[in-house]
Amino acid sequence: MTPFQRMRKDGVFPVTFWNYCNMDQPGGAAAAVKDWVDAGMTVAMTPRYDPAKRRQFLDLLDACGEAGLKAIVTDPRGQYWSGAWKKGGARRFRSEFRQAVKDFGGHPAVFGFHGGDEPCVGLTDQAFKTSKIHREEAPHLSCFMNLGPAGGGSAEWVGYDTYDHYLDDYCTQGDPEFLCFDVYWQMLPEESGTHDYFDCMRIFRDAGRRHNKPMWATLCSVGHYRYRCPTEDDLRWQANTAVANGCTGLAWFFFYMRDLHDNYRVPPVDEHWQRTETFDWLARVNKTFGAWHGPAAAALKLQETYHIGKVYRGAEPMGGSRLVKWADSPHVPLIVSELTGAKGADYVAIVNNARDDSTEAMMCFRGRPEIRRIAWGGGDTGVKIKGSANPKDADYCKDAKVECWLAPGQMELYRVTAAKRVAKKRAAKKKAKKTSKK
Repeated sequence: MTPFQRMRKDGVFPVTFWNYCNMDQPGGAAAAVKDWVDAGMTVAMTPRYDPAKRRQFLDLLDACGEAGLKAIVTDPRGQYWSGAWKKGGARRFRSEFRQAVKDFGGHPAVFGFHGGDEPCVGLTDQAFKTSKIHREEAPHLSCFMNLGPAGGGSAEWVGYDTYDHYLDDYCTQGDPEFLCFDVYWQMLPEESGTHDYFDCMRIFRDAGRRHNKPMWATLCSVGHYRYRCPTEDDLRWQANTAVANGCTGLAWFFFYMRDLHDNYRVPPVDEHWQRTETFDWLARVNKTFGAWHGPAAAALKLQETYHIGKVYRGAEPMGGSRLVKWADSPHVPLIVSELTGAKGADYVAIVNNARDDSTEAMMCFRGRPEIRRIAWGGGDTGVKIKGSANPKDADYCKDAKVECWLAPGQMELYRVTAAKRVAKKRAAKKKAKKTSKK
């Protein structure tokens, strides 16, 4: 079982971050682990490994383990841009990566090795082979490789006729454990960026379905270029819309500013190595998700997702589904997703798809199933159903209606058990009780 599989089984949702520090900077020392824990991360990304500081690097991994974090090891010997490819091709790369695995792959805190980021034209074949070699040389670990976003001119950027074709080749040739990609268009001032965001989600989601691969998303936690600085509502919206679109892991770009460059501004830790307002907001979003929906969401698999009110590009309008008859909100758009758990249980997520307004939303479930709301701590609790189930009552309602207040980007998650299954279980329990009395 890989670390990713173990986390899913244990109900720990992977949340990580991009760390561009070297080992001489504060973000590269064992003391930085406190930042990562305080920010609500469950998986760390190490600084770039320096062979001259091997003991310091092991101390960092030890600190991660003591804090309950898994760690993505950033070791140049495991990345597709490694100089080993020019020196001796795949054979040289495999040999050097094998040594990296020998050095760190047995450490209990290691999640896997960082395979590289955003391969472009001329490097995709090398990236695919890197992913495959990670799987072959370290099958007990989870390789982390991140792809660029899908949409616009992305197919040309990677040298393919279509991005679908590119993802198909990556899955068949690289055999990644999961598909991870970055997307920041949602932070553009124009609404077209939000359309691009959801369309990118669709493209990766469809590829994941074709090849049975889970999906991770790298989201935006720093203002840069034309992407605005995210607020707490933006961060919550990004996390929950990604999960509602099927993501089973999240990464935040990025965590430490280091030296000022371009127009990057207000990441979680700034150029003075001080925590910013973004740190506090991101920590609250991560910790709230981890203490609330994370334990259940870790093992969920998306079946369908729908948009209500405003339907963004790449999304399907809600026209009724297997579990939900309709959903409505007075003045903000919604996302409704149907998911299944590891044992086949049905779940429904509803997300406020607005980043600037709250709403009281309503969902109407087909029939009158048993509905349990996923509560704080990962447990569940009953919900108030509008209308009576008795046809003789004045407020009789054939279908179960549930109301919930949602902050901007907030998600509610419900476990849904069909009425027939509930009745069958109750009958079985009643029969077992009678048998035990005899």
